[in-house]
Order: sequence, then structure tokens, then C-alpha cells
Amino acid sequence: MQVAGPTFEEVFRKNLKRVLNYWSQIGTVIGLSAAALGLFSLYMYTRAIGRTDLFMASIDARSALVVWLVMVLFLMLIYLLLLTVTTLLFGLANDVFRNTPEHMNDVVVWLTLPVLAGFLTLIVLSYYVHLGEALASLILVAVVVLVTALVMSRPAFKRVIHSSLEKHPAAGRGTWGGLFVTLTLCLLGTVISGIFTSLLIINAYSNEASNDSPHLPALLNFLGLLFSLLPIVFFYCKAGSPYKRVFYALMCTLLLTAAFLLVLPGAMSQITYKAAGSLDVRQDGIERFVLHDDLELHDLDPLMWNTRLTSEQRLEVQGFQLFSFGEALLICPKGLRNLALNQMHRYTRTCIRTRNSAVTRKPAKPLYGQNRACAGAAPPAACWKPQGS
Repeated sequence: MQVAGPTFEEVFRKNLKRVLNYWSQIGTVIGLSAAALGLFSLYMYTRAIGRTDLFMASIDARSALVVWLVMVLFLMLIYLLLLTVTTLLFGLANDVFRNTPEHMNDVVVWLTLPVLAGFLTLIVLSYYVHLGEALASLILVAVVVLVTALVMSRPAFKRVIHSSLEKHPAAGRGTWGGLFVTLTLCLLGTVISGIFTSLLIINAYSNEASNDSPHLPALLNFLGLLFSLLPIVFFYCKAGSPYKRVFYALMCTLLLTAAFLLVLPGAMSQITYKAAGSLDVRQDGIERFVLHDDLELHDLDPLMWNTRLTSEQRLEVQGFQLFSFGEALLICPKGLRNLALNQMHRYTRTCIRTRNSAVTRKPAKPLYGQNRACAGAAPPAACWKPQGS
């Protein structure tokens, strides 16, 4: 006689009671982890722009650090969702055979083969063989369909298919052909969704390194795609109750995402760079800054900074804000504005480090001051475009 396992409500109450019993310790760990993540992400941004000397000067702004942490966590969540699309679709493909739990270990291994073949084809077409989009898509679909058909033609897999159809002849999947179409679509979706992971890896790697060799990014890309399948392998191959297997799969997903963000070159730098732009820690607009520091006119290149002296004998420069956190402020010349992230750290030593309280910001001069056409009663809209924008 088979004994029924615990219900979801019983498992939920049991684990909720555990959390409440150890909430003080859990809260302390969460608080320390959040603080560490906030500081680490801020350091990664200063490292990405090549000015780690700004890190210690900016960590006193605790309120700003909280907002910064929220934005970083939000962007990390977006990355997590994009990375798990492949995992979810591969799980959907395996779920087709949920009526044969005794064969699920073998099913996971068999269904991994078409996905791996598709991933390898995707890597080759992305890094080594440059074809048109239509032809590359056709080759990718053909490889997945062919390998899926070969896997389903195996006698051992045929027995699993017949067993699944006998136990649950669902509508649309009651025949071998219907099952083949359903399974092929799921596996093809798994491979195509790997493009999201590939784009994240390519962007992250290109923001950190400038090496033209495709071998290392191709290897990192393939490993990232391969590891995205591991949570489903854990779920179906791990022994235990469904709740424990779900827990293991979720923990595997979180650990793999953390490894992706922390180990892959440039991943965390890319997230913090986007967070800095979203919170105006980094601004692209050209502004005029009046410096209250002891800088002389001859200390700066006049062509690079468009320097001039104000009526109060203060030094005025033109540039953009690359870093502003608390009192720490980094002003860079407008010539650096269009640099890629992996090039920025080479030139930021020419930027001016100062304090927000030691700077007066002025709006950029509009064009109407230098264009006669803008002097009329109804100047065109182009006259209001700031200089350098």
C-alpha cells in the first residue's frame, strides 16, 4: 500500500515555522548579505570605470547605498529571468513524459542530446561560421529536428513513448506524430531561448575584454548554456519528495546565476553600469561645472575641458558626470563620453575628482546665443539644443 506524501499546506506550515523560529539569525544573514552586495556592486562599478579610489569616499552615503542596492537587485532579477527561460522550456519538454516517472532519469539524458546539438550549432554559427540569418535559422531548426527524430527512433525511447501514450493519451499528443511535434517545439524553443543567454554572455565579456579571439567567449557561452539545464537535471534525477526536488532546483538556479554574475568577466560591471545610468550616478549630458577647488587655469587642457575663468575667478569646465555618490563626484571631459565600457578605465585618470559641495553646476549654453537665425521672435526648435549634446 502506497503512503501518501505530505500536502503542500503541511510542508508550507512546517517550513514557515522553521523560518519564524530562526528569524533573528536569518534576518541578520540577509542584512549582512545585502550590505555586502551593495558595497561589492559599488566597488565593481568604480573598478569598471578605473577609479577605485572613489569607493572609500562614497560608502558613507548609506541612504544612497540602499537605493543603489534596490536597483542592482532589480537588474539582477531581470538577468535571472532571462537566464531561466532556457531552463523552464527544457523542463516543459521533460514534463511531456511526467506519466512515466520510472523512466524520467533516462528521458532527461535522451532529451539533453538534441538540446546540446542545437547549442553547439548555435555556438558555431555565432562565432565561427557567418551565414545569413535565414540560412542560419534553417540550419539550427534542421539540426534540432533531425537529432530529436534520431533520439525518438531509439527502441528504448520508443518503449517510453508507448508507455506514456497508453497512460495518458492527451489531446494533440495521442499519437507518435503529435508527441514528436510537441517535443520538437519544446526542444527547439529551449535552443532558441539560449540566444538570450548568449547575448548576455557576449555583452558581459565584450565589456570586460577586448580580445578578438572567439575561442574563450565561445567556450564560456557553451558552458553557460550547458549549466542552464542543470536545475532540470537535478529536479528529475534527484531522489526525494517533489518539494525537496523543487528546492534543490531553485537553489541550483540561484547558485548558477550567482556564479554567472560573479565569475563571468564583465557581467557584474555591466549590471552596475546600467544601474548607475538608471539612478543618474552616471550622466551622459554635457554640463558646465564651476570648480571651487584650488585648480588653476593652466592645470587643465583648454581644448579638452573648454576651460574659462568666471567673474569670481573660479575655474569653469565642460564635461559630464561619470560618478556621483554621496559627496564623491567624478567629472570627465566630453571626449570620453562615447567610449565603450571596456575602454573607459584607460582614460578616466584624466577626469577631475572633487566633491558635490565644491561644484556649482550650470546648464549648457543653447545655440541661440551663437546663431543669428535664433535671434528672431520665433526661433526654431534646433536653437534650444544644448551644445555638445
